Formats: sequence, structure tokens, C-alpha cells
Amino acid sequence: MEFSLTFTAIAVAIAKLFVLMLVGYVLYRKGIFDDAFTDKLSLLLVKIIFPALIFTKIVSHFSFREYTYWWILPLLAIGLSVFGMIIGYLVYRIIRGNEASKEFVCSCAFQNCGYLPMNLIIFSFSGILADRFLIYMFLFITGFNLLMWSLVPLFLSGKIKKEFKWSIFLNPPVVATLVSILWVFLFGKNTFPPILFDPLKQLGQAAFPVAMITLGAYLAKYKAYDMDPNMMRSVTASCVVKLLIVPAVILLILRSVSWGIDYKFFLFLQAVMPTAVSLVVIGSYSGANNKFLSGVIFYSHVISIVSIPLWFALFRVIIPG
Repeated sequence: MEFSLTFTAIAVAIAKLFVLMLVGYVLYRKGIFDDAFTDKLSLLLVKIIFPALIFTKIVSHFSFREYTYWWILPLLAIGLSVFGMIIGYLVYRIIRGNEASKEFVCSCAFQNCGYLPMNLIIFSFSGILADRFLIYMFLFITGFNLLMWSLVPLFLSGKIKKEFKWSIFLNPPVVATLVSILWVFLFGKNTFPPILFDPLKQLGQAAFPVAMITLGAYLAKYKAYDMDPNMMRSVTASCVVKLLIVPAVILLILRSVSWGIDYKFFLFLQAVMPTAVSLVVIGSYSGANNKFLSGVIFYSHVISIVSIPLWFALFRVIIPG
């Protein structure tokens, strides 16, 4: 399999993120967005726009016949996140951080698994291979969403022991995932009525720009680029875990397993991604330390411009296609 994740492709993909973030940043600084409006945008993303994106992508791309072992990718997503949480917890104990412990662990565990990898796939592949990687991504996100939108809000708020109920898994993004998979099982791919599908698709397409604009507003609110020395120490440690330790361990694991090169490439692509943008959205309504989360998101994306192409240069040497 030939692939080329060049510095230019990665820089362009991340530059798109920062352009959209800049819009939100300017709108907040100019007073057009305030705290209440930004928080409402976050809720709109979680309850309406993200579910619309998930549903339309799955019902239009997924097929049980084409992806017999589809359930493996959601499990791998959960496994990767749990692994990141364990590493994050151990490193946090080592650095003896005195704040944002839950945020630190989550920042090490959850990556930008949608928008950025999608752009890199589109830049680097075409035809059947590109479609296959995109399907892998949608299935992977199913497991990611199961944790991200269910357990993470309780974990960040410190209420996971007191308020855990199985019903938390029935949040809008997870419900959209389950309903869309059930629809495909009962009726097949591309069978949802166009009169309903097309408006939902248009709504889902707003997810990426609205999420980035919302993040930009939070970056302005919390001044993510301006960290005090104590917090910057934790931000740096989180970036080391997310962009160095986790990819290194995953690369060694992938070297020893006998999976197809396409699966190895996709999983490593997810392993080297920077911290998830959606964490700051969740943090806004769970009472998390969004100053820390915004800083990790900002700096990890900047560093990943260099780290991702370096990692894939090493990938091509250690795991040749």
C-alpha cells in the first residue's frame, strides 16, 4: 500500500482547523459571542448536530456485508482510549500535578479521531482505498462516542461513582449511532428517505465548522496560548503522552501483530492524532477545567504538524507495506 502523509498535507489540514478557530476567536473577542451563547452552541453540537452527522454517515456508508468484522473497530477505539487513560494516570502520578487530574487523563486518552484524520485520508488517498479508510473511521468513532459522550462528562464532573446509570449511554450521539446501525441492519445502506436524509445531512455537515468556531471562542475565553508555568508543565506532559509515548507503544504493538497493512495504518493514524477538540465542548457543561483542556488542544495540534509526518516516516521503515 502506497501512502504519503507529507508535512504539507498535514500542515494544510491543521491550518483549516485554525482558520475556523480564528473565526470563533475573533467573534468572542469582539463581543459578538458571549459565554452563554458559546455554551449554547456546545449543547447544540452535542444534542443535534453531532447526532445528525453520525446518523447520516453510517446509513450512507456502512454495510454489514462489506464489513463482516465491523465490531472490531469500535472495540479498538475503546481499547485505545482506555490505554491512553492508564498511561495518562501513571504519568500524572509521576509529575505530581496538583490540578486538572481528570482533564489530564482525558487529554491523554481521547484524540481528534474525526475531522483531522478525515482530511489526511482525503489528501493522501483516492478511490476505493479512501472510501475504506473513511468507513473504518466512522466505525471507529462508534466506540469513541460510546465513551466520549457517556462516561467522560461524568468523569470530568467527578460524579461517575455517585451518578452512574446505564441510561447515560443513551445520550444523543450514542443513540444516533445505535439507531443508524439498526436501520442499516433492517433496511440496508442508503435506504433512508431522501426527504429526511438530505436535511439531516446538511445539518451534520455543519458539525466541523461549528465545532471549530466554538473551540475558537473557548480559546479566546480561556487564553489557551497563555498558560501559567504550573499549568504549562502539565500541558507539556500531556502532549508528550499523547504525541510521543502512546504512538511509540502502539507502533511496537502493531509491529508484532499479523493484521493487514490497511488496519495497521488506520490504527496508527488514530494513535498519533492530537487531543480531541470535543473535550472542551464536554468540559463546558461538566464543570471541567477548560483552561487546561483548551491549552492541550491548542498546543497538541501545533506540535502534531511536525510529529505526525515524523511518526509515519518511522512507520514506513518499521512496518513496510
